[in-house]
Order: sequence, then structure tokens, then C-alpha cells
Amino acid sequence: MDCEVINDLIPLYKEGICSNESKKLVEDHIKTCERCRSYFLSLDDNEISNNEPLEFISLSIDKNKKNRSRMIGSLIFSLLLIVFSFLTNPRQVEYDKDLIKKSTTDDKIIYEFRDDVTRIYTDYANGEYGNTLYIDGSYSYLDRILGGEKQVLTLDKKDYNVILYNNNGNKAAKVLYDPNGYTMNSGSLSLPRLIFAFYAKIALCLFVLGLILSFTIFRKWDKFKKIRLVSLPLSYVIATFLIKGYDLASFHPVRDLGFILITSLAIYLFIYSTSLYFEEKEKYKI
Repeated sequence: MDCEVINDLIPLYKEGICSNESKKLVEDHIKTCERCRSYFLSLDDNEISNNEPLEFISLSIDKNKKNRSRMIGSLIFSLLLIVFSFLTNPRQVEYDKDLIKKSTTDDKIIYEFRDDVTRIYTDYANGEYGNTLYIDGSYSYLDRILGGEKQVLTLDKKDYNVILYNNNGNKAAKVLYDPNGYTMNSGSLSLPRLIFAFYAKIALCLFVLGLILSFTIFRKWDKFKKIRLVSLPLSYVIATFLIKGYDLASFHPVRDLGFILITSLAIYLFIYSTSLYFEEKEKYKI
């Protein structure tokens, strides 16, 4: 307990208006602190200003109100971020035979998607098959609430050698267009990136390392600082599973990472502000 807080409690102790817990704090502290003991002994009960206890009580109430407001504000902001991320996060639709209706002209390919697909993402690459287009059909809960538009994709045949639909189950890609037979109709191309499993493992290792440090090098830290230390990597792990679920594979890692970072920030912000509130509440507890 800080000497400043003990000095604020001593007048209350002398007046006999503090709790038994506060009395014990004062008594235990002045046994080991010469400065606070001198202050304690120097005070005559009749010399104590009646305003001192009231000022300390007022200070405690004001600080608790401010911290409570910060905690409530951060809670609301964090929940809004989490809800926003949850509602707008694209969720891939797996390929099946009824997902896409294809039509062609002399120079165009037209893909008309099923109604449950509310967004289309495309990624172009010039790889071993030449000009290749990767397509992802997806939806978000917000699109379904607001009503998404019918998704139609019109492409020039001359622009692409191969067109693939990324999500075909078993982390494979479905060949939609391959007039030259580059893929030999294998239908098992374009594996998604698995970086989020790696990132989650790193965050878990940092979380465990934080726990170890909390009980060794930082063992003298108060519990609130320890909570803030270990909750940072833990927030990332929780956010990863909130956004990706148990399947951590991703065809669009940059996009998914953005949603994960937003959600982890919201979670950590709430934990951080809540710990500050309870830390101050405990510090100025009468």
C-alpha cells in the first residue's frame, strides 16, 4: 500500500470512522514505515481537521466514478467493435453444383451465384498456369440482415487461362474454366494459407511466457499489472477463434488478419480498462 494512501487513512483512523480492514492496513504499515509512523504519532486527535476525512472520501468517490465511467465506456466501445467485426466478417461459401450458374458468349463468361452468396472476392495471379483468377463466394450476417444484392460476375475469356473457385472442401479449389487443360481437371489446387494457426501458437507461447514471468521476474507486480501483461496475447488467441472458428485456413490472410486485430483490440481494451477500474477501487477503498 502506498504511503500516500496510508497518510490519507491515518486521519480516518484517528477519527474512528474507517473500516476494520483500513485500521489493520494502517497498523501493519506503520510498523515498518518510519515516516508514516512519525506522522501517525504527530497527530493529536484534537488537531485533526474535520475536512481531511471528507476530502479523502470525496477524492475516492470522484476517482471511482471516473474509472467506472471509463470502464463502462470501454465496454460499450469494445462490444460495438466485436459486434461490428462479427456482423461484417465475410464467411466463405463452399462450392457445390448448385452454387454457380454459368453462361457464355463468344468472348464472355458469366457466373451467376446462388442467393446465399452476398459478396464475391477475386484474386488474380500469373503463375504456372498463366493468367489465373481465384474466386471466393461469401456472405456476412450484416448482408443477410440488410439483404444482399444478387451476385453476378462477368469475365473476358481472353484475360484468363484458368479460373478457380477457392473453397471446394478439403482445402481444395474447383476448376471452373480451363480451355487448354492446364490443370488436367484435378480440382485440387490452390491450398489456403495456414498462417493463423502459426500466429495463434506464437500468441499462446507468449501467454504462457507471461504467466511464467508473472510468477518469477515480475512476482512483485500487483495482480492487475499481471493481468494486463498476460491478457494481450490471450486477447489475440480469443479473437482468432471468434473470427476464424476452428478452421484457421485462409485464402485472404490480410483481410482476415484485419478483423482479428480489430476484435483482439476490443477484447484487450475491455480487460485493460476493467483492471484499471478495480485497481483504483481497491487502492482508494475506505
